[in-house]
Amino acid sequence: MSEENSKQPPERSDKRIHVALPIRVTYWDSDNKPCLDLACTYDISARGARVTGLRCVKEAGEIIAVERGRSKAYCRVVWVGEPNTELRGQVGIQCIESDRMMFETELRGLEEVYEKIQGENSPYRMNSVSGSLNGNRRRQPRFDIQGVVDLLKRDPSADHTGAILKNLSETGCLVTSNHKLMPGTELKLVLQVGNQDLRFRGRVRRVALDFGVGIEFREIRKGDRQVLQFLLRRLAEKEEEKPKTKAAIVSL
Repeated sequence: MSEENSKQPPERSDKRIHVALPIRVTYWDSDNKPCLDLACTYDISARGARVTGLRCVKEAGEIIAVERGRSKAYCRVVWVGEPNTELRGQVGIQCIESDRMMFETELRGLEEVYEKIQGENSPYRMNSVSGSLNGNRRRQPRFDIQGVVDLLKRDPSADHTGAILKNLSETGCLVTSNHKLMPGTELKLVLQVGNQDLRFRGRVRRVALDFGVGIEFREIRKGDRQVLQFLLRRLAEKEEEKPKTKAAIVSL
């Protein structure tokens, strides 16, 4: 990912609200006949939602019609939560109609809710999945990851700043940016990794030319904790696989 891409803020930087709303879903079976299913939102945004209880969906790429009240929008399934993961039973959908906003009435007047970061309760502490990796003595292990970050200073008049995500833990991240950031700066962050976006409130802890910008998370948007834990678990599993891969090569 180039530095040039980091200048562009994530497309899905609109607010996302953790709220349960019943919805009607129309899907098409193998004979292309419309069928009805009922589900509930986990969170919503102007362009999509995270949905639970949607039994008809099998894989990403499927097209469905979502109805709430008199509002109807055609959506594409962008991801399906895998069994035995933090996102099991959940489905991510995104509106494919460029001129339509989903849940416009419900979003009006609602604000995002944030929760305190509780790093001590994390299942990914140093004595668990990867505590001894590379002699890392951090309380929370950090994992290399690719993504983009939209940074916004807590000052309402401040402009958005694009950055590249380098690594991630439950309590912070490392980014690189062409924009100057000073230690102690309070930030709002939108992390976009693949089809997922996460929002945090944090503070710049360290800045170095050969290091990047180290940011400490203070709060996480309500509903995003499961996504963060899912990403961290997947990253930890990849780290665990590395020694096995090397051992397999040696045995050959």
